[in-house]
Amino acid sequence: MTSVKDMLSTHPAPGAVDEEALARCIEECVACAQTCTACADACLSEDMVAELATCVRTDLDCADLCNVTAAVLTRRTGFDPDVTRALLRACAAVCRACAKECESHADRHEHCRICAEACRRCEQACDDLLALLG
Repeated sequence: MTSVKDMLSTHPAPGAVDEEALARCIEECVACAQTCTACADACLSEDMVAELATCVRTDLDCADLCNVTAAVLTRRTGFDPDVTRALLRACAAVCRACAKECESHADRHEHCRICAEACRRCEQACDDLLALLG
């Protein structure tokens, strides 16, 4: 069991959503945020940094929104399904945009390929949780 699952299972309030899907989404958001931050940093070290400005900005936007999404999903008290749905839609959208941007550089930059994959996993986890919320 991961620490995310461990913490979710110890919460005294009953969960409003499937714990497995919730834990997976939180974990993917955290992983995506870390990967996007690392990708942005790697882009800044490339010789063609000016050509990667959009990638850096998209990476950082994605990292920020993934961090916020993970934090909000972790706080189960006072769960508001409308806010959660909106946040998950936004997170999936920014992950989709970041993946698309990174994929356009993936043939030249391994860090962009890895980032695009992390973004696609997070996008899917957000979409899966959204589907469960109806």
